[in-house]
Amino acid sequence: MPLPLGSTRMEPAHWIDDLAWHRQVYKQSKFRWDGTEALLVATEFTGGCQDFRTVADLRELEVYRLALSEYTTTCQRALGLALQEARNGLGTSGWEGVAALLDLSAVDCSASSYFARWGDPRIAGQFSNPQVRRIRKMCAGFFFASPLLLAWELAQLWKLYRAAEELLEDTLVDLVVELQPHVHTSDLLHALHTTTEVGLSNRINSQRHERGPAGDPRRAPRQQFSPLSI
Repeated sequence: MPLPLGSTRMEPAHWIDDLAWHRQVYKQSKFRWDGTEALLVATEFTGGCQDFRTVADLRELEVYRLALSEYTTTCQRALGLALQEARNGLGTSGWEGVAALLDLSAVDCSASSYFARWGDPRIAGQFSNPQVRRIRKMCAGFFFASPLLLAWELAQLWKLYRAAEELLEDTLVDLVVELQPHVHTSDLLHALHTTTEVGLSNRINSQRHERGPAGDPRRAPRQQFSPLSI
């Protein structure tokens, strides 16, 4: 019989070995995604629209991106809760050890924990959404259920939605660059609710530094894992 997460769970001493076993059995994770799914998530938030050409389109695109960003942050808060419980159970003080186990950076772990700590449980959607509930239900059905294993699978969910959000940001910046020679900068600032040209320039430069222009291979979303130990 599956052990329900949160009641009769395995001892923390076994969590690391159980995660390694889980990754071997499921060829890394049970929740899998590819670039097509990241694009589907992005277009779900744009209502299926993939063609953006005008300042009005830019304004709508920013609304879509913000909605997706909020959903992504909910996934990250849920991850943060699992990370906190996993770290407490393992008895570690910093994030480096847990981060290494979960293919995350210590910064990712710290930020996720921070968002979880300051989320408001009285606000609907702060800590859960249909996709988070799906992952929690899936993990509760595992025989070796643990907060560490839950954090592993929630991390895959968060990375999917973060990849989709990056796709929308790529599209948004591409459109800004395309429109710049033809429209007033003030119109672009108004569409993006940005107050200064410096802020707009920083946003463009940040995206280009991290992701490059259209066609840059860094833009291709993919689920990545560290190699399995034999």
